[in-house]
Amino acid sequence: MKKQPEYLSYKDAMDFLGLKTHNTLYRYIDAGLPIYVVGKSKRIKKSDIIEFMETHKQVSK
Repeated sequence: MKKQPEYLSYKDAMDFLGLKTHNTLYRYIDAGLPIYVVGKSKRIKKSDIIEFMETHKQVSK
């Protein structure tokens, strides 16, 4: 398994999350997943993904 950088492209972020479509990633972003924009480059910080997922955790009864 190759080591991923801390800042992921959208494609790498989708792989990290196990998502199949960009639409799902866009829904996460709309729900508050932070992105970093520098010029035309958009990146998502791996630790932000983990924190975002933890804040949306639900435990079923």
